[in-house]
Amino acid sequence: MLGLLALAAGPAGAQDFRPGGHSLGDPLFPQIGNGGYDVRHYAIDLDYDPAANRLEPGTNVVITAVATQDLSRFSLDFQRDLEISSLTVDGAPASFDRRDARERLSKRRRVTQPAKLFITPPAGIPEGAQFSVEVAYAGVPAVVTDADLSIEGWVPACSSPGECDGSFTVNEPIGAQSWLPCNNYATDKASVATSITTPSTHVALGAGELASRVDNPGGTTTWNWVEDDPVAPYLLSATVGLFDLDIGSMTESTTGSALGIYDAIDSAAPAARKADVERAVRRTPSMVNFLSKRLGPYPFDSIGSVADWVPAVGYALENQTKPHYAGDADGPAISDGTLLHEIAHQWMGNSVSARRWTDLWFNEGWATFSEVYWGSKVNSSKQTPRQYFRAVITSRKENFRLAPAILDGDPAKLFDGFAVYERTGAMFEGLRQILGNKRFFGFARDLSATHRYGTISRGSFTRELRAASGMGRRGQRKLSAYVREWLLREGKPRLRPADFR
Repeated sequence: MLGLLALAAGPAGAQDFRPGGHSLGDPLFPQIGNGGYDVRHYAIDLDYDPAANRLEPGTNVVITAVATQDLSRFSLDFQRDLEISSLTVDGAPASFDRRDARERLSKRRRVTQPAKLFITPPAGIPEGAQFSVEVAYAGVPAVVTDADLSIEGWVPACSSPGECDGSFTVNEPIGAQSWLPCNNYATDKASVATSITTPSTHVALGAGELASRVDNPGGTTTWNWVEDDPVAPYLLSATVGLFDLDIGSMTESTTGSALGIYDAIDSAAPAARKADVERAVRRTPSMVNFLSKRLGPYPFDSIGSVADWVPAVGYALENQTKPHYAGDADGPAISDGTLLHEIAHQWMGNSVSARRWTDLWFNEGWATFSEVYWGSKVNSSKQTPRQYFRAVITSRKENFRLAPAILDGDPAKLFDGFAVYERTGAMFEGLRQILGNKRFFGFARDLSATHRYGTISRGSFTRELRAASGMGRRGQRKLSAYVREWLLREGKPRLRPADFR
């Protein structure tokens, strides 16, 4: 039990205080996630010095949670690079211990090993009780190196070596714990208030909407952002830099509701790159409305983009309400297709999230399909969705050796371009052909409504697909087989849309 405190059970009916689990059993990342409680809210208060890339004293996080068992001890996901100055539970000092998580994530020494913060409160916490944990800390967050050697977490925002202006936070899959103590798993979503104090020359960006911007004595400004819709830790933002920030609004066509728009572009961007990004993000309202008609009402209260200049990252990420785009060596960059892809994730991935990391096919399959479908219908793509399906299924058989819902149990393959993106995107296009547009997009809207702000597994997906198909039992069984072959088969799927005619 790793020396965890466990109080003996008393007479019948007495409380049995015991430690919460320190893993949620993810098949790719058993080192993350914690049991025994449900986080309801994060209040994040960061005091950040971008010149030193340092979180200063005064930085703290207050976590409000509810115990789901009688707790004697519990854990959070938090890397050991930041020094904790105090930790309280319900305002009283609590003892704590920090260790690397078990088991090893990778044999590669460059890969970051996830770490745990074990907390023993002054007294047991009864099941159903709400409690708060406040962690005060400071230091320089270390970049997380993933099993595939990509980087994430709190990344210094450097356009080139020595040319850095702040932080770029992209947290998929585990990077949030590089700068934030949290329950780092999508099944424990929570609302969040993010307060970031920076030099007044800088802009700080959090999830959700800007509640206030307060100028302080001494040349600093505090940016207060609030996201009242549940968010998974890997989708949080705490990006700080020299940005041109444009704040606007749009009308969501399916509901008529007003959405805030927050677009930030690196101030040092070359003029041509800045113009390209501005042109791309002007398409955001039309993209949101295109997707709303097919996936259901937009699930959040704002949308935006962060176009930074951090070529070391090399990818975009769908941070909730503000997708982040790292750009390349020549400056910030957002292509139309990538913009649509990341906006589509706000429905499929952010509001409805993969329950386990081996379910990432759900997030990326929907977003890839949406990108292809939008490209054909709106963006004058020369490739139709049917042609896309044919291109994928006729590609060389070696591409199909990796099953999207298994990934060989290897976290280094989490973002495999063919298995997780192309193969699953084609699977969804095949489902559109099998069901027809009306039933297929009706199914999408049902998923968005039923699992809003929650998670979904492969089993739930398949059951709801069968129910939405309008098919008899034989057709439904074949539909289940289709999903299994596309997600679990190590080889080319044998079932195609033509088999359902």
